[in-house]
Order: sequence, then structure tokens, then C-alpha cells
Amino acid sequence: MNKEEINHFVERNLTNFSVNSTGWDSLIRKLLFEFAIAGWNREHRVFGKEKFGGLRCYTYSEDEALNNKLKIIKDKYSELSVKTCEICGSEGKIRTIGSWQTTLCLSHFLEQQPVIEINNKQNIRRNNNTVLNIKNIIKAEVEYDLQKLCLYTNQEEEFYFSWQEPNYYLLLKTIPLSFFPEDRRSEISTLFQDLQDCEICGYKAVHQRNCLRCHNESWNDSGYFIEDYGEKSNYIKECQMDIFIDEDDYEKYFKHDRSFEKSPDHQILFSSDDLREYEKFLF
Repeated sequence: MNKEEINHFVERNLTNFSVNSTGWDSLIRKLLFEFAIAGWNREHRVFGKEKFGGLRCYTYSEDEALNNKLKIIKDKYSELSVKTCEICGSEGKIRTIGSWQTTLCLSHFLEQQPVIEINNKQNIRRNNNTVLNIKNIIKAEVEYDLQKLCLYTNQEEEFYFSWQEPNYYLLLKTIPLSFFPEDRRSEISTLFQDLQDCEICGYKAVHQRNCLRCHNESWNDSGYFIEDYGEKSNYIKECQMDIFIDEDDYEKYFKHDRSFEKSPDHQILFSSDDLREYEKFLF
């Protein structure tokens, strides 16, 4: 077996992998190279695909010893794939876009996530592209929990927006109540009238004890809060450190959000020493 034969095997089978982009090409080439070295019959094709954000490879051999070698190789590159951006090959992590899981670096994740904006001409825009104008809306509907908005235009078009998009609540607040069914208007109006300050993230965004921005629950003097944290300040401090660490890059994405007012008296309860100790515990 020479290098040229292995390279031919690798290039021939690279196209058998159904993946979203070219960011995993290097991983797939290395996987195929290790297959050839392990003893895979190079006349047999190798197939693979992206599934749930990770690389999956499908092979079969009647040689159990070979199967065991191949499983180790497949597991190795499956683990590497969920740390590698599918688009550019740089460091990434599994992220959810819509209902799909995909592995992306932060830059390519932000490129694919919609950000709602409303300009001074009442244009509703996503990622700098105009979607519709508020003047063309004839009807609006929301799901029971107010976390999904559907707008209908006089051109019989439908546009959907989700609470997972920055500025969703800004949009919900901007749409005139008269466009909504009568039995939902009070619920929408009450939401924005009754918002309370969140002691964790520092925004006026708490609705029914849950923050609509950081999604943390307000402190409660009973139940697991007391058992797990002892006192309120410990709970707030830990939640604030989670936000600061931002392991899921949520804050980097929602820096675009203007739905809620910043509380002027918000206090950060953790120190740099607290953060170092907490990071040691987490990582």
C-alpha cells in the first residue's frame, strides 16, 4: 500500500459524506486515512453524514477485529467533529438553530441566527434584510405563552417570529394591540405593564417570577432554593457568574437585544476571586 493509493481512496470517498459544508473535510480525510491503515478494503466505499451536529460514519465488515478498530476511529472523529465548525473548521460547539443542531464557531453561529430590528420607517428587518413593513400588517396572533408571533399582511403572507430571536419582545410591544384578537390584548398589555427588575441580569424583564431575558427564576424563600443555595445572595451570585462565563454564548448573541430597560441600580454580587473559584468547580 503506497501513499498515492491511500490518497486516491481518501479523495474518492470524501464525496460520500453528506455534511453541511467543508469545515469537516480535514477530519474526514484523516478518518479515511486511518481506515486504510487499519486494514479497510479500499475497494469498498465508506459513507457518512452529519447527524445531531456530529459526524457519523457507516461501515460493515465480517472481520470483528477490524470492526473494533474502525469503531475506535469513528468514535474519535465523532468526538472531534462536535468541537469543529462545520463551515470553517475552527473551534466550535453544538448549537441549535431553529430546531436543528449544528456545530459552529461563534462567528458562523451569529451569521445564521436571525436578529430582529425595527427601523424608523417601521420596516421589520432580519439580519439587515427587510421582511415586511408594520403598515402592511392586517392581523397578528400569538401562541398561548406569547413566545411565538405570527403576522399576516394584506398580500396574504405570513411571517413568524420567536422569543429566541433578539428584539422579539420589542417587536411584540411595537405591534398595535388592535391587530391581535380581543381575548389576547389584555394578556399582551399586562405583560409589559407588570415587568419587574431582574436582580440577576439587571434588566426590567421579570414576568410571573421568570426573567424573559436571562431566563432565570426569581428567588423563592422555599423549596430547592433554600436547600441548594441557603440564602438569596448565593443564588443571585451563582446565576450572575453563569451569565458572565456565558458558556453557551447566549450573551454574545443577545447583545443586540433592546427589548428591555437596564436597571440603573443593578448590583454585581461576585468578585474576581469568586469567579476563579467557580470556574475551578465547573471546569
